[in-house]
Amino acid sequence: MGVPIAGVLERIESNLDLLTGSEAKIAQWILENPETVLRLTVRDLARESNSSQAAVIRLLRTLKIDGYSTLKVLLTADLVRQEQRSSPEYTEINPGASFDSQLQSFAHAAEDSIYQTINNLNEADLARVSERLRSAHHVFLFGMAASHIAAEDLAQKLTRLGFPVTCWRDIHLAVMASALLGSEDVAVLVSFSGATREVLELATELREREAFIVAITQYRPKNRLAELADVVFHVSAQEPTPRIGATTSVLASLLIGDALMLWLANQDATRTLRHLKATEEAIRQHRV
Repeated sequence: MGVPIAGVLERIESNLDLLTGSEAKIAQWILENPETVLRLTVRDLARESNSSQAAVIRLLRTLKIDGYSTLKVLLTADLVRQEQRSSPEYTEINPGASFDSQLQSFAHAAEDSIYQTINNLNEADLARVSERLRSAHHVFLFGMAASHIAAEDLAQKLTRLGFPVTCWRDIHLAVMASALLGSEDVAVLVSFSGATREVLELATELREREAFIVAITQYRPKNRLAELADVVFHVSAQEPTPRIGATTSVLASLLIGDALMLWLANQDATRTLRHLKATEEAIRQHRV
């Protein structure tokens, strides 16, 4: 799409294990010396990291960064955000820290995730998915574990807007249902890692059935789910390890669903209001 994805330091760090030896060496040097990179040329960076200019260019291509000048722009944005916050490192498990500081760390991590995920959204992708949803015979949603929370939330909102939706929890039922879908159907698959076996099984089946696949997942050059999808909405989140459970990745995935609903609702406001009023009236009797 030609649009840089925000959070370049996070992007580099999350993909270190997927880079080649020379690329990983340069990436590690950038992570350790982001401010210095701003003053260096490509040749300087290659020399400082004991690599080559060709390796620097390959790294940028792998990370889908449009040139060395773009890398500097993204690094500058990251450094400015860090300076503005000057927050402690996000640490979920830290008995020695005060509870207030832990809450502040979580708040900063959530803020980062929301900010970067919103900046990653592309209106052309929202428009394309919206168009396919409006003409879909059926909308299929699936996610495992914490990702299912985001899938279920999106399913509930799509239902309120009048779309024919099914959100599956049982993988066996989901596999059976996916085998009956076709080119007029839309499948939304949620997986932060993009490597969940069950989700990839479904994506492969749906690809064979020519269903339109929307992936909600993190940015990784070798993200298999993203490779199988027609449209990818990138989730920006950095989860700590060890962790109690998924946190910022769920928030960011929910945010993408909300953004899609906001887009859909405003494409046909009359239809949206009609469905919202009808569904609100239907559940009114269940309120005390």
